[in-house]
Amino acid sequence: MNLDLIDRTFLVTAASRGLGFSVAKSLADEGAEVIICGRNEESLKKATSELGELAQYYVADLSKQEDVKRLLKNIGSQILRLDGLFVNAGGPPPGTFSNLSDDDWKKAIDLTLMSAVWLTRETIPFLKMSDSPSILYSTSISVKQPINNLLLSNAIRPAVIGMMRTLATELAPEYIRVNAVCPGYIHTERVEELMSASESAVESINARIPLGRMGKPEEFGPVCAFLLSPVSSYIHGALLLVDGGLYQGMM
Repeated sequence: MNLDLIDRTFLVTAASRGLGFSVAKSLADEGAEVIICGRNEESLKKATSELGELAQYYVADLSKQEDVKRLLKNIGSQILRLDGLFVNAGGPPPGTFSNLSDDDWKKAIDLTLMSAVWLTRETIPFLKMSDSPSILYSTSISVKQPINNLLLSNAIRPAVIGMMRTLATELAPEYIRVNAVCPGYIHTERVEELMSASESAVESINARIPLGRMGKPEEFGPVCAFLLSPVSSYIHGALLLVDGGLYQGMM
């Protein structure tokens, strides 16, 4: 399928590795120009070289508002238009209620919620210049089904969905589409870190997934490229699970 991404430009955040990189690669493979960002310049350089000549990077810590503003100011000095934004900032650290401090909560809110607020606010002027603008928020299956020992994710990520659903009404007059994608267990470095405490974790997780295995990053990226593309022009305010059937609720 032709996703109509040639000569279009996308900002994909936290994309030096993992799910962000898989999205950037899928967009670049379809001929889009891709701007990625992250905190580690060496990782960004490596990722950009793998993405090809249509990719460029900026160093930014999305949990800091000044970094987000600087990122979009730098992008604005190079281009006048963005066709899409993939909002991704990794996940807050694991922990239970009894071992999380106020500082842990504040950092998680900045990383998971406020980064989405700041990125959305700063990119809207660039998106308005596109004939098919789109924002896609990457959250987690935890917005549907809490995950043990991930209290911060369980509590804060649903706020991003609430914002997305509200923006679906507020931004509709500007023809800016907004959606969210909710990955389940995709085999990335973060998932490996979360599973490191138990040798049987992989078998246990796979047993709960109807497809019998975790997803691969290369199975996640193309889904996001589709949702960001003009081909999905009537998908708006939606939340899509990419989880191999793990979530089995009715709503």
